Amino acid sequence: MPAPMVADEVRQACRIHARLLDAFITLTEQELAQLAPGFAEESLMESLEKMRAARKSYGALGGVVALEVVASNAA
Repeated sequence: MPAPMVADEVRQACRIHARLLDAFITLTEQELAQLAPGFAEESLMESLEKMRAARKSYGALGGVVALEVVASNAA
């Protein structure tokens, strides 16, 4: 099954979102490292989980390149 076509501007937007999420994930991890156990820690852990899932989605969409594979018998 061929990969879906994704417009260049959509891929570019996905890469921007992924880059911003990477930065925010890093900031959140730094903040989390300074927290004592409790509600704030749990809340940030949940946020990290959601951001990482979103990052994975944006990264996958941003890297999609539709290629048509053509077999050749030429030697």
